[in-house]
Amino acid sequence: MSKKNRYFLPDFVQMQRQSFLNFLDNGIIEEFAKRNPITNINKNIEIFFYPEYYRLTKPSYTIQQAVFYQKSYVSKLYIPVQYTDRKKKKIFLKWILISQLPLMTKRGHFVLNGSARVIVNQLVRSPGIYFRECFYEIYGNLLNSKPSAIAKRFYADIICLRGTWLRIEIDKDYCMWVRLKKGPKIPLLWFLIGMGLNEKMIFQSVISPNFLLKIFQKEKKNLKNTRSSLATKKSEKIANSKKNYFYVSNPPEAWNEIAKLLNLKKGTLNKKRTNIELSNRSITTLAERRKSSLSFAKRSSEGAQKRNNKKKETLELGRKWFLKKFMNPRTYDLSKQGRLSINHKLSLNLSSQQTTLTAQDLLSATDYLMKVEKGVYEIDDIDHLKNRRVRCSGDLIQIQFGIGLMRLEKAIRFKLNNETNLLKNFFSIATRKKELPISKKTNKLLNEKKDLQTQKNLLTNDLIFNQNTNLNLKYLTLNSIIQPKFINGALKEFFGTHPLSQFMDQINPLSEMTHKRRLSSLGPGGVSRDTATLAVRGIHSSHYGRICPIETPEGKNTGLVNSLTTYARVNSQGFIETPFYSLYKGQVQKNSGRIYFSAEKEEFFKIATPDLNISKINFLPKQKIPVRIGKDFIPTFRRYVSFIGISPVQMISIATALIPFLEHDDANRALMGSNMQRQAVPLVRSQRPFVGTGLEARAVSDSGHALVTSKSGYVLYVSGSKILLYSK
Repeated sequence: MSKKNRYFLPDFVQMQRQSFLNFLDNGIIEEFAKRNPITNINKNIEIFFYPEYYRLTKPSYTIQQAVFYQKSYVSKLYIPVQYTDRKKKKIFLKWILISQLPLMTKRGHFVLNGSARVIVNQLVRSPGIYFRECFYEIYGNLLNSKPSAIAKRFYADIICLRGTWLRIEIDKDYCMWVRLKKGPKIPLLWFLIGMGLNEKMIFQSVISPNFLLKIFQKEKKNLKNTRSSLATKKSEKIANSKKNYFYVSNPPEAWNEIAKLLNLKKGTLNKKRTNIELSNRSITTLAERRKSSLSFAKRSSEGAQKRNNKKKETLELGRKWFLKKFMNPRTYDLSKQGRLSINHKLSLNLSSQQTTLTAQDLLSATDYLMKVEKGVYEIDDIDHLKNRRVRCSGDLIQIQFGIGLMRLEKAIRFKLNNETNLLKNFFSIATRKKELPISKKTNKLLNEKKDLQTQKNLLTNDLIFNQNTNLNLKYLTLNSIIQPKFINGALKEFFGTHPLSQFMDQINPLSEMTHKRRLSSLGPGGVSRDTATLAVRGIHSSHYGRICPIETPEGKNTGLVNSLTTYARVNSQGFIETPFYSLYKGQVQKNSGRIYFSAEKEEFFKIATPDLNISKINFLPKQKIPVRIGKDFIPTFRRYVSFIGISPVQMISIATALIPFLEHDDANRALMGSNMQRQAVPLVRSQRPFVGTGLEARAVSDSGHALVTSKSGYVLYVSGSKILLYSK
């Protein structure tokens, strides 16, 4: 047997370790890059972090000591920070303590306050764009209990990592709208023009512009009908209550209309009341009438000026709303994965660094949605694993680390903009450290006057006017400005209260390892167990070799909490991959190595099952063999097969793979068996099972409970204190 062909099972806890390593290598640097640099309002003071040079100290307790003394296994994170004062033309550089970062053990868990904690991997909908269908019930008569017709329409959801989700929809009258989570629906044409596009570009880029214009045509018809038919006061009130959508042709008009629609104007009610009160006043005397006629011209000119100012205000509010909601990287983030999936779906070529929404995205999405409505493209299957992404421990910690940094940034900006605050902090730290740089004159006055407030005033005056003490001052102020409590607080909050941070299941080695390989659809950004449908909980064809179809809890969490299969791994983008051997003219190419496929890549190939009889020279049988392509199973000849699975154990989890003769079991009994093995109490003197599957040794060794040597060999001697090993 050649070395190339000797494949073993992958390390079962590698996923947890690799994810945390990615956070240390890239995550910390990425989060700081989003915040650099931090400046004050005048932009004369700047704080710049150099995260690529960060250092972690050696933990003060070992893992065993942390458990014994009920302490945390943490390391101090230091980053060099540059303080630039452009006014005084001085630059200072200092190492600053940023946080106490919990470290992962080699067994894939964290030790906090003496207890072992595991961060469960979260399976969430990947950021990107999804095209779905919805049904509108049309009632011919209000008395009918059943609808006379059902209209099938389509919508697109733009999902981001951080920010507001956006929906573009086609209603039952073929009008196109934009809908946010809160607030009224906005005509899509307003939105596209508000994003900075012109009419010509919009109408040339979409397949049927009539969908965008139908809202305004419909409104014109309604207005004509109401004018001709309305006679009574009641009907006039109804006509006035209806919203009229006016056609817009340039961005300022769109911003104005959207600002009005979303009520972005401040204090409109008070202004209206005053105008009504003025109009209702009756002028009684002749003198008052004369005065009013003289001042009428002045008032009308003032009124016109006010109206212009109001219009400018609404325009600015509308423009700022667009910038804040969709174009600011601090408030709206598609993430790199989201940008790549949108580019792939809409055939765009935007940079992966462009993580905010662009006008081009919306225009392409509008055109694609129209084509879906016309039957050119198909809708997306959101339960397919190509549309679902795994957030491992490192990703979840990175999100929390980012929240802590955001809080730190707010505090830094507040302190930089408020100089008195800065001096207060400096005073408290300087007195604590006994490093206060003051002049001899001030020192004499301090000894004479014992009142604390006057002492403080003397000190602050001395610090402001004494230029020689600038160096010490800035060094001290850096410590007072950048405090570790913000990031520490965010991390403590996450490890202590987050639903995906759990006490490690330590009943036996199997329960421990299953806990680290668990996939949960619950938690923030995931599914709610009360509203989750059967489609979300069910087994999908794309789960083959990635998610175990058997091991899942009974009860409310059925199908929402799953387990990774034995050979599955998670790639850098968060998609689950499974290995295959390639085939050439019916021969299995074992020597060329394993090829890992995500669910998206796999669905276009014909893949054979791994339990086929293969000849000594690795050829598949000559007769027709069962082959899987996407959702379907078809019989075909070996020359048409592209790939083959590498093991029959590939499609099930570790706990399920420990059940002997699984293929003869009822599915429900197998589910109970895989769950109940995790409840078995370990023996004092462990024994081999009478009937095993061959996976027991790997399950124990990878969990970290067994002693494992770095070299292979023969055990010569065993006692309570030592083990002797003979190796070549």
